[in-house]
Amino acid sequence: METMTQKDPSRPAFLGTYFDRSLVLRVARWSVILGWVILGVYLLEFGWSTYQAISGALQNGYPVDFFFLAVNLKGPLQGGMLLLFLYALAQALLVLLDIEDNTRRGARGD
Repeated sequence: METMTQKDPSRPAFLGTYFDRSLVLRVARWSVILGWVILGVYLLEFGWSTYQAISGALQNGYPVDFFFLAVNLKGPLQGGMLLLFLYALAQALLVLLDIEDNTRRGARGD
């Protein structure tokens, strides 16, 4: 069986759209990892600000401001949306690689 890097003089050369498959796979993998790191940072920031709000209210004898805590949920939601966006980007890159491989196979007549 012939791989994509082997040359066969009887078959025409197919000029594909990507040049380094491993680079595309690394970008897809790192985009998902970056998304999880961003979500983790947002969750840590939410936890820290929640801790500060509750401990400050308890130390000073004030009631806990639940409205602040509810509004503060926007951080983890933003992190989750960024994770979903980066995950969708990684999946789109993988789909494009599959399309490219199918096109190469079709051009070679496999």
